[in-house]
Amino acid sequence: MILTAAQLRAARGLLDWTRNDLAKAANISPETVKNIEHGTFRPQEQTADAIVRAFASHDVAFTEDEGVRKKKELVRTFQGKEGFIEKLDHVYNVARDGAPITRHLALSDNYAPTVAPEYVKAYADKMRAISGLDARCLIWEGDYNFTFDYCQYRWLKKDHKWVMPFYLYGNYASFMMHTTPDFFMTVSIYSEFLVENLKKQFDLLWAEAIVPTKKKGGPSSK
Repeated sequence: MILTAAQLRAARGLLDWTRNDLAKAANISPETVKNIEHGTFRPQEQTADAIVRAFASHDVAFTEDEGVRKKKELVRTFQGKEGFIEKLDHVYNVARDGAPITRHLALSDNYAPTVAPEYVKAYADKMRAISGLDARCLIWEGDYNFTFDYCQYRWLKKDHKWVMPFYLYGNYASFMMHTTPDFFMTVSIYSEFLVENLKKQFDLLWAEAIVPTKKKGGPSSK
């Protein structure tokens, strides 16, 4: 996508972002933002995609007529490796912007470090820095893959075969739709009602979940 200087300034205006804010959100330098807005050069495709993702995670979209618009997507779909990264960006932005409580009924956290190990590490560092973060994750009993060290893990008893994985962050409820280990797809629904009721289910499971024991020959769990 070709971004114009006017679009970039208008998009920042919708969010009341400084150039530094955009640079941080898109993981680019403030100088790059400045040069684009001054028309010094056009961003490369990778940079443009990062900028588009940064704004999209805050419900700002670029239109084909070189405009911008604020939107609130009630349903968002994340698919494939790029979708996985976009989903983590969305979680981080929602948590950072005032909703630092996440609840993850994951059943397994094996996918994340396999598909994007370097990004996952950077993501974990950012999440760990969020003030007041309260992240909890339920995985199957006996699973020692505690992927995200900012998160508190507990084991779900194996007799709960009926549970469906979900992720709660802010007023978003995210459901895992992928059916094979090598394919990622989730759908996030914006619904305070849905999140409130799923959180009650999570809290009941959390209360009876098992605190992981120390693995023989391995590190202690949280």
